[in-house]
Amino acid sequence: MGGTVRRRVAPVVGAAVASLGTYDHVDAVAVDVAPGTSAEDFVRLVSTGSPAWVGRLLALRDRLVAPFGLQVQERAKPAETRIEPGVKRGPFRVLSVTQDEVLCGDDDKHLAFRASFAVRPKADGSGSEGVCTTVVRFERTAGRLYFRAIEPFHHLVVLSLLRPRTS
Repeated sequence: MGGTVRRRVAPVVGAAVASLGTYDHVDAVAVDVAPGTSAEDFVRLVSTGSPAWVGRLLALRDRLVAPFGLQVQERAKPAETRIEPGVKRGPFRVLSVTQDEVLCGDDDKHLAFRASFAVRPKADGSGSEGVCTTVVRFERTAGRLYFRAIEPFHHLVVLSLLRPRTS
């Protein structure tokens, strides 16, 4: 992902919608990836070396939501390199893996979310891009309120994880 600019793009929603059925929120950000990068490679790039503040923010989130009975996020083991259904990558549980997309997500009583990490040709045909798409379905009013409260942090975290760096 070396030296490229993050950009908002058309989301990749096929697998997420098939998994969720419907959704209330979707956003997507892309970065250039090297030729031959698979979706698994893209997930590894995104999930390695996240800033310390992201971990602290997730820990704070866990402390704040625990009294409301919401799931506390398991943390992946740093040495975990497998990308296959059931494995945790950061706050995500891997749901499905194809050459072009890794679908992650979780369901809770307030909302269900899917995070798609897909690799596709850039719209201008000048190479490939890794696209991180977030799809959320609110289960109750509390889910909508929760997501609206964390939405600014969600965008900061996604942009941070997709920061330009060398692969």
